[in-house]
Amino acid sequence: NSSTVNSKSILCDIEGTTSSIDFVKETLFPYALKNVEKFLQDNWDRDDVKEAVVVLRKLSVEDTEKKVEGAVPVLGDDEDKAKVLESVVKSVEWLMGNDRKVTPLKTLQGLIWEAGYKDGTIKGHVYEDVPKAFEKWTKTGHKIYIYSSGSVMAQKLLFGNTTAGDLLSHLSGHFDTKIGAKQEKESYEVIAKEIECATDEILFLTDIVKEAKAAKEAGVNVVMVDRPGNAPLTDEEKKEFVVVTSFESLPLEEVTTGKRKNPEEVEDKQETTKPAKLAKLETVEEKKTVEKVEEVDGETHDKKTEDVSKCETAVEKIEIDRTDEIAKTDQEKTESKVEKNEEKMDTKEESVEVTEEVKEKEKEKEVEEVEKKEVTEKVEVEEVEKMEVDAVESVAVVEEKKEPEADEVTEAEPKV
Repeated sequence: NSSTVNSKSILCDIEGTTSSIDFVKETLFPYALKNVEKFLQDNWDRDDVKEAVVVLRKLSVEDTEKKVEGAVPVLGDDEDKAKVLESVVKSVEWLMGNDRKVTPLKTLQGLIWEAGYKDGTIKGHVYEDVPKAFEKWTKTGHKIYIYSSGSVMAQKLLFGNTTAGDLLSHLSGHFDTKIGAKQEKESYEVIAKEIECATDEILFLTDIVKEAKAAKEAGVNVVMVDRPGNAPLTDEEKKEFVVVTSFESLPLEEVTTGKRKNPEEVEDKQETTKPAKLAKLETVEEKKTVEKVEEVDGETHDKKTEDVSKCETAVEKIEIDRTDEIAKTDQEKTESKVEKNEEKMDTKEESVEVTEEVKEKEKEKEVEEVEKKEVTEKVEVEEVEKMEVDAVESVAVVEEKKEPEADEVTEAEPKV
């Protein structure tokens, strides 16, 4: 359904989903059983080992109080170290033998497996389609989370050391039974809050029906994974859930980023992609053409021609509507461009008018300056002429004064 293919986050189980059940049963479990005693002897004083033993002891007490058949108690710290260690080993063996998916056991198993992964003894198994799917989903914007009964540490060890390499870069988070049991719907609601995603935007992949029902009840989209060696699904279960045999069968839509698409790209895509309705009608047309000829009132009528004609009419109508819509869009774009061009022309004309006005003012200013300069020169000329006249008059006055004196001297000379 659309909710499933549009999921934004993918929650994966491990055993029977991403990895083979045989790998867990034939590789991981035997390694833990074989090395639990030696591991405890070598690492008894480690804080994480002590903490695991304490939680394991609490579990054994609860099982004893509930009168669980065969439960093996873990001795207290006041007992001899060798005896305590032996009780822990026996408790682990009993829990694994009964396939108890409890947190303290998974924590201790993860610590034991860590040594095996580090020295290369263990390589995590994943199906061939898993690395490709993880890479594809990461590129399409999906966030991938792991939810397994195995501890978070064990999950990271597996996906960090697979036969296909390190896949941890594709994973956004890990959840184990500390978040809640996998067959309880509340666990999936808590995970949704943790990853800040609505339950109907999460896709859970699992091979366990009870887990699938719990997730579905919480509003999570569920797809059952049917791998080789998994428990067979009933017909009712196949009807209730979508079932795939490979991650490649999941047609997940790309997660939208909210970015606005380029209008030109959208138009190009519209030109090259058929409308959904048109494609649907073509499918109907193909289906109609294979219908058998019916007999009505003893006469044979071919329904194909009539149905094809109806489909062609519907197709033509859709194409006409689409053509009108495109033409309308083009017209709106053209009108928008014309309006923008007119605004640019008006702006340009206003700019020209302002420029001419400025030039006119500058010209008037130059004329005024020229006239002012001419007036100044004229005044200077008049002043020069006046100075010349004054000088001539001064000379004339001086000469007039000198002439009588000369006459007096001439008259006096005879007397002398």
